[in-house]
Amino acid sequence: MSLSVGTALQDGWTTFQRTPWTFVFFALFAFVLSTVVDLLPGLAGIIVSALVDLWAAVGLIRGAWLGLNGERPSFGDLIKIDGPAVWRLFSRQFPLTLLLGVISTTAALLAITAADAGELAQSIYNQIPLIDPANTESIEGLIAEITTLAFAVTSSPVAMVILLIAAGLTIYIQVNQTFLGFLAVVKGLGPIATIQEGFRTVQGEWWAVLGLLVMQLGVILLGAFACGFGLLAAIPVVFCSTASAYRQLFGTDDQAGLLA
Repeated sequence: MSLSVGTALQDGWTTFQRTPWTFVFFALFAFVLSTVVDLLPGLAGIIVSALVDLWAAVGLIRGAWLGLNGERPSFGDLIKIDGPAVWRLFSRQFPLTLLLGVISTTAALLAITAADAGELAQSIYNQIPLIDPANTESIEGLIAEITTLAFAVTSSPVAMVILLIAAGLTIYIQVNQTFLGFLAVVKGLGPIATIQEGFRTVQGEWWAVLGLLVMQLGVILLGAFACGFGLLAAIPVVFCSTASAYRQLFGTDDQAGLLA
């Protein structure tokens, strides 16, 4: 199967237009809820915030899937709590996040070593947990050290090559895993199988998928320029266009029973 970026974007907009206010109100509701739970202190706030984000993503995937089936998703369809789907999404995103974290951390350490800035980086690392937001002098000192570290790294050709390689590898992986959420929620493959399926299928359509992501970034930026409120429409449109692209590449079967 091949990917038509134009078809995906057209389908995304058409699907959103079927029930625009349902998508907009859900996006607003999810944003407000996420903002509220972010106020929870400590680890509880982090966990609940992550659960809200996963739940919202599953809701938008469900709404996009219903819309592409020719139905008109209701607010109840989007806010439905589906524990197994949330778990599938989390358990598939976690290894990918871990992989990207290892790549970025390794690249940062190698770049700092190449720039001979290890002591400066260690000093910054030691200061961050002890920083007092009310102490402007300590904050200014920390910013000055970070600036010095950034200059040292960017002044080292070897460090820059390391960072560019890591950035290229990260982009390559991210493009291949564009449909990880849909593969997890709709297809229900295991964590490693989900990542492998992304690589296997997207590989032949890599540039087309990259083009889709660039166009979706444009949609997000247009939404952000509209005083930020446009994001309430832009984000659902992006989910719907991603759903259309997924169906072009992976088929239309709801193998995991998302709509059951």
